[in-house]
Amino acid sequence: MAKGLFKNYFVFDLDDTLVDGRQFCGETIAQVITTFEPKADFQQIIKVHEEIHGLAIVDLYKQTLIELKLEKTLDHKIDEMLALDKKIQIENISKLNMFEGVIDILDFLKNGNKKIYMCTNRYKSLLIPALKHNGILEYFDKIVSCIDEGHKKPDPTCLLDLIKESGVEKGDYIYFGDSEVDSQFAKNAGVEHIIFDQYSFAAHQDIIPP
Repeated sequence: MAKGLFKNYFVFDLDDTLVDGRQFCGETIAQVITTFEPKADFQQIIKVHEEIHGLAIVDLYKQTLIELKLEKTLDHKIDEMLALDKKIQIENISKLNMFEGVIDILDFLKNGNKKIYMCTNRYKSLLIPALKHNGILEYFDKIVSCIDEGHKKPDPTCLLDLIKESGVEKGDYIYFGDSEVDSQFAKNAGVEHIIFDQYSFAAHQDIIPP
């Protein structure tokens, strides 16, 4: 971990890395799906979300419907479900709160003149309100919504574009995430990374090479 402090460019995921959103997002997906199919098992949906978290929201819905064997029934309703999901999240943005210590980390990096970026699969229309709610929007030198850019993680395009735009070597970058999707994202970009499970505290303490 200490080795990462010698980097100058820090890139973070948002959900489940800086912000505690797993339960809220799982419950939101369950609420949406059971709105369209009342017979669906609310708790089973939450369990599926626990197993596949890290995917882009559209893929979370598609994969959940497959797991529930509801894809033929509800697949054509995906856009409507995403719209309802967005409405629920915007109305309940106060439930997306930072993990303890996040401000300390961001302050430490900013005071050390490090560049702080964000690369996430969350839509920017939901990302910016979450950052504003937690008072950390101004810490980030650049914020990238991969899904808005048309390159969902683990497609590395957004991270590679960020590196290219900065004009420095990728060896000066380190990426922080929480899921296998994040790990694969960084590996695909050839960037060192740290994956940390905030919920079980089962952390990969060492930096993972690209």
